[in-house]
Amino acid sequence: MPVYAHYPESSVDCPWYQGVNLTPDDARAAQYQGHQESALHRWMCETIAELLAKDPRCALVTVDTYRRPAIEKRGRFPDVYVELNEVGRFAIEVQLSKPFAPEIVARQLHYEAEGVGLIWVFRELKPDLPQGLHDVITLQRGNAFLFDDAALAASFARGTLVLSALLESDHGDFLNPRLVALDELDRSTGRAVFLEDRRSNRLLDYCRVGREKWWEAFKQAPPTISDNPFTEPCFIPAWDSIKSYVPALSSWKRQLWSDRYIRGERHFAELAAVLFSIARTATAGDDRVYVTRYSGAGALVAMLNAKLAAHEFMAYATLIEKMLAATAARDRLKRTSLARALEQAKREVIQVEPGHPVWSGATRLFPEIFDGLRRAELEDLAKLPSWAGGTA
Repeated sequence: MPVYAHYPESSVDCPWYQGVNLTPDDARAAQYQGHQESALHRWMCETIAELLAKDPRCALVTVDTYRRPAIEKRGRFPDVYVELNEVGRFAIEVQLSKPFAPEIVARQLHYEAEGVGLIWVFRELKPDLPQGLHDVITLQRGNAFLFDDAALAASFARGTLVLSALLESDHGDFLNPRLVALDELDRSTGRAVFLEDRRSNRLLDYCRVGREKWWEAFKQAPPTISDNPFTEPCFIPAWDSIKSYVPALSSWKRQLWSDRYIRGERHFAELAAVLFSIARTATAGDDRVYVTRYSGAGALVAMLNAKLAAHEFMAYATLIEKMLAATAARDRLKRTSLARALEQAKREVIQVEPGHPVWSGATRLFPEIFDGLRRAELEDLAKLPSWAGGTA
């Protein structure tokens, strides 16, 4: 979306000028009254290191010490770094305030490349957690690790670092905490260190539930479009389902009838047939389309060309192109006829874009494609399905 922009070299007479940007170090100092860290942060780091040093398997433990990289161009200063024989290497980052998003990602990627397990540790979980802390928990597969009073007592009793692990529940809150040591954590996936993966199944279920009524409808629908299958009763539950997820489709439906005398539920079902045909083809590897007279090799491109030539579907050229580009069927975009049809539709008609009820409906049906955050998380979890361009 168009917005105004600022540049570092902007003059001071700009009405929005507020001085030069803060560096990350200056921003941290502003949080801690001129210091780089708070007294609590320092105490937690030193206490965690002291407890790790008590573990007979501890070969090395450091606090806020530069680690020379093995692969990356530059190293890092982990709050606590530890090497435990027969367990592994860990970087422990104590997080008491809102973290900076670029730092979260940069550290995740850095330590993954270095073969070091990264654990973000909090002192407590407040009800109004900043988004940055939610992001950290998401990266740890829905696990939050606390160095609270219970963990402190258990650590001294066991002679090693023990953390309180809080796991996300299916209802958005957290299960009762469990006390765990580092050797009880799962590092098998490489990037995240966690006790139990609480994200993957929930994400996959979210994707599945959003379109299960539509899969049922397309299985029951008559095979040819000449029978106008979108008037069939099997599409009523499907429409009710997507409308419950995207209430704005109801007002869009009324407006479509008022402006163009087109029945919105049938129109959306026909567009859904196009998107599901792309997903089905990407899954099967050969052309398979729903409720259309086209079949066999080239059926998908032939169907898409026909839809894009119809004025009522030209507005979805960008939507269709994005769907194709993100799936295993993306090679169809190289077909000259389809490329020409897409460009012509985009030239002739204003395109439906993100924020439009139909685009939101497509996002709920195929979050693996249109929901950028969920797609990125599925990729991070190595759970993005192969039909959507992933490896799972």
